[in-house]
Amino acid sequence: MDQPNQTLAVSLDDCPQWHGGIEHYAVWCLPVEDPAWITFIHRAQSALSPWLHPSYQRQPHITLFAAGLVDKKSNLEAMLAAQIQSLELYSLSPVLLTPSALSTFSTAPWLGLTDPNGQLNRLRSRLSQVFCEDSPPARYQPHITLGFYRETYPLAPIHTALNQLSSDALRLPPLRLDRLHLCYYRTREVQGRLWIKKTVILADRAEAPSAGAQLQQSFRGTRQVFQLAGQQADKGTG
Repeated sequence: MDQPNQTLAVSLDDCPQWHGGIEHYAVWCLPVEDPAWITFIHRAQSALSPWLHPSYQRQPHITLFAAGLVDKKSNLEAMLAAQIQSLELYSLSPVLLTPSALSTFSTAPWLGLTDPNGQLNRLRSRLSQVFCEDSPPARYQPHITLGFYRETYPLAPIHTALNQLSSDALRLPPLRLDRLHLCYYRTREVQGRLWIKKTVILADRAEAPSAGAQLQQSFRGTRQVFQLAGQQADKGTG
């Protein structure tokens, strides 16, 4: 199959044909908080800004599992609760990832990561035992999205910009992740923030607080936003 030679423009318009009036979409993700990684992500976004929509507000994260539209009729919240309880029974430990290539989808550039111990696929398998992922990828590639393309552009200059950043990306320190968030985002906001609904600590069971014990309170509670990049920036990745 021929590789595409141009980007696809991402519309920021509301798409009721997709969400059917459902307000929120649920996703499991790992927040990226390491200062060296945050600094590099902002640098990469700045270098790619000629091609990206401005005001990308999604916080730096790695998507682990797309749960789907939060439709009351589908009872998704009950299934998400079952996923949390399943994770509680699993032997959890912090995830250690290393940087890999900078690359691009047709709609978005991204910073890739390598999972040398296969921890992410094991977590994905655990979540999938409760219910299937929404539109699962043919092959899971952990990555940090850097933004969305605002127009159709030739890919050649974008690849040049990504290649210029690659050597510094590969010098980033290993990324240690000790929290897994269940988040919602507003379906009408293509570049909007992620809102935390539940946090699962990735640690030995003796060290981690119970997720299930706080579950009902979590779903009733006030939404919280990531505090990933400190107070100095309002940008992020999704």
